[in-house]
Amino acid sequence: MSDHQSNKYGNILFVFCGGGCKAVIQAVAAAEVVHAGFCPTHIVSSSAGTCNALGFVENPGVVGAEKTLRIWEDYITSPEAIYEVHPFVQEKLASLLGVVPQVSQGWGPSGSFLHDLRRAIKFLPLVMSFCMRTPFRVAGRTVSFVFRLMDAFASQHKSFRRLVQAPEIRETFDEMDKYFEFKRMKAFLDPLPLLARLGEQIDLQKVLASPIVWHIITERYEDGATVVFSNKDPDLAMDGSEDTRSQKAKHDLFFKRIRASMALYPLFEMVEMNSYRYLDADLANPLPVEEAFSLGCDTIFIFLNVPRERIRIEPYPLRDLLELNNFLRLNQRYIHHRVKEAQAKAKERGVNLFVICPDEIPSGLGLLEIDRKVIEFVKNHEQKRMKEYLANLDAHNLRFAPPIQ
Repeated sequence: MSDHQSNKYGNILFVFCGGGCKAVIQAVAAAEVVHAGFCPTHIVSSSAGTCNALGFVENPGVVGAEKTLRIWEDYITSPEAIYEVHPFVQEKLASLLGVVPQVSQGWGPSGSFLHDLRRAIKFLPLVMSFCMRTPFRVAGRTVSFVFRLMDAFASQHKSFRRLVQAPEIRETFDEMDKYFEFKRMKAFLDPLPLLARLGEQIDLQKVLASPIVWHIITERYEDGATVVFSNKDPDLAMDGSEDTRSQKAKHDLFFKRIRASMALYPLFEMVEMNSYRYLDADLANPLPVEEAFSLGCDTIFIFLNVPRERIRIEPYPLRDLLELNNFLRLNQRYIHHRVKEAQAKAKERGVNLFVICPDEIPSGLGLLEIDRKVIEFVKNHEQKRMKEYLANLDAHNLRFAPPIQ
């Protein structure tokens, strides 16, 4: 960035929002912004945005941006590269298959119906990704709706959380658990493949020592509070006197906080720390406006994974119930109003604000859907679009644009 740009844009904040595999769009767009000379001094991330932030924080500048794209291109290339079926679910399915009668012999392509079912379990994540998308979205949107409904109640005694924690309700769940073992079923999926790959590719010591201040957004399950962790938290600081065991303990703690930001419950297991459980904050807080503007940066780039032209303003209750596919999410109208709030804060505080949205979400790219061909298409399309966007950047500054209606 030139001295003129530095004076004009000052400290720069990137806000990486969630969106599952759609975050590959965000990674390409942010990389182009960095290539144009806008390197962030601060990053705020949640959910899949946290996965993207790792590379940008580890190696500030073009090197980190390119590494983030390589992780998508080389490792996050299919549902199987992201998650497996949770061990508890595998156990229950295996138990179920164990009681299939021998009369099934001779059925199925392999001559054994039991063998075919067992083989299907191996590919269950792929089946779930393509054939059960709508139930997952229904669950996610329901959780989002309930969280926001809870926020509408000012007094704690009316809180839905306190209702669910009432002794009578808990006793009922305990009775059901005796038969169904719900407490053991902490999640449907296990994100071990993705977490293992990130652990191999990212040097956490570099992330902790990075000049970029990284704020990681999570939600505390017990009270619904938004909790912000950072790579500059005092309990992670190292002065060089630590032994190997102490360094590993701090790295493990930091990686736990990263995992918490990506724990899309109930698909993925919540992360327990200090007697609290933490999960992905993207459902209840998909656009962290307050957290972004509290950092005092001069310029904010918000990277959304929601197509701009698909956002509706006026409510349509019946359509809201049906719009559960890739293109129309129930919380888009909520995000629209959050963008309005961000613009109002930008005008009030004199902060440059850029909200970057994709034109569209290509077919085959969703919460847990992705393949190499889609990644290549997104990369080519977004790079071209962002070059046009950055060529006339000032025209997109919401600080000077008419108020969003």
